[in-house]
Amino acid sequence: MRLEGKIAVITGAGSGMGRASAIKFAQEGAKVVIADIDEAGGKETLELVKKDGGEAVFVKADVSKDEDCKNMVDTAVKTFGGLNILYNNAALPQKEKQFFDCSNEEWDAIMGVNLRGPFMACKYAYPEFKKAGGGVFLATASLGAMMPRALSCAYSPSKAGMVCLYKVLASELAKDNIRANVILPGPTASPMLKKFMGGDRENMSDDEIANLVGQSMAFGRCVEPMDIANTAVFLASDDAAMISGETILVDGGRSVARGRD
Repeated sequence: MRLEGKIAVITGAGSGMGRASAIKFAQEGAKVVIADIDEAGGKETLELVKKDGGEAVFVKADVSKDEDCKNMVDTAVKTFGGLNILYNNAALPQKEKQFFDCSNEEWDAIMGVNLRGPFMACKYAYPEFKKAGGGVFLATASLGAMMPRALSCAYSPSKAGMVCLYKVLASELAKDNIRANVILPGPTASPMLKKFMGGDRENMSDDEIANLVGQSMAFGRCVEPMDIANTAVFLASDDAAMISGETILVDGGRSVARGRD
C-alpha cells in the first residue's frame, strides 16, 4: 500500500473528488481526516471509508474560517498522532456570469474558500510536517487556472492563485522535505459540475450534465472523481518523491481537443 502509515487531511471530502480521494487514500493505508462543511455528506463518506475497512474521522469545517482550518490539523494530531498529507480540495464554484455582474461579496466568498482557505490550512499543517520530517501539500485547482474561460471572473483567478501559491511553497519548503503539487481537473462528473451551469441546464440531472459536457472531451466522457483520486494518491506517495511545484492536468484531453468545443 502506497500510503501505509501516513495521516492525511482531505477537505471537501463530503462528495465528488474529495470523497473518492478519502476512500482511495484509506485503501492505500492512510488514516484520513474527512473535512467538509456538509456534515451529512462528510459522515456519509466516513461510513463508506469504514465500511471498506479504512480508518478515518470526520470534522465539520468551513475552510474560509481560520479556526476551522486549525481544527482540522488539530484533529489529525489528536486522533492519529500527526500529519503527513494535506489535500486542499474544497472549493466554491461560480455560476456563469459577466464579470460586472459578480458582486464583491461573491468574489470574497470564492476567494475565501478557494485561495485563502488553502493558505491558512497550509500554515497550520507546516509545523506538523516539520515534526514528521517532511510532508506533502496537494490541491485541486482547475483546468480554468491555465485556460481561463469567460464568465468565471472569480473562480478561475482563485484557482490560478492556488497554482502560484503552491509553486511558492514548493520553492520555499524543499529544504524541509516538503513537496507541493496541484491537480488541474477538467470537467468532472461530480455534484459540483452542475453548480457551474446556468440557464436551462440548471434543470438537467447530474448525469445529463456530465453526458453533455463529456461530448466535448477527447475521450467522449467527463473525468471521474476516481481519476482525480488516483492522481492524488500517486502525488502523495513516495512514487512522486522528486515531483514538486508541478501542475498535473487530468482533463481527459480537453485542453488539446479545442476543435470539439
